[in-house]
Amino acid sequence: MQTIQDVTIHYQLTLIGPTVTVTHSDIDETLPLHSVRLTAGESELVVVSTEWIDRWGELDEYVLAWLLEHIDLHAARSRPGSRRYDEVWMRAWREANPVVS
Repeated sequence: MQTIQDVTIHYQLTLIGPTVTVTHSDIDETLPLHSVRLTAGESELVVVSTEWIDRWGELDEYVLAWLLEHIDLHAARSRPGSRRYDEVWMRAWREANPVVS
């Protein structure tokens, strides 16, 4: 849960754009035990912690790559006045919007 929250919080602190939601299995009983649902637009990713137990280091890259594939960064803009721009998200946004940046 923490890894997914970190990636999505960095997105939300850096950009104003399409909504991304995170739901934990403690809140939604339809999810497998110890899992998290990440939703971006019409797409969703369910991460079950037991499937990543020996690969936590890979999870943040996997989640970031999934989000980059499912968030329309053309529909986003940088968050004015943010003190915590995440360089990964800013780089991805600039690549998607070369004229704007």
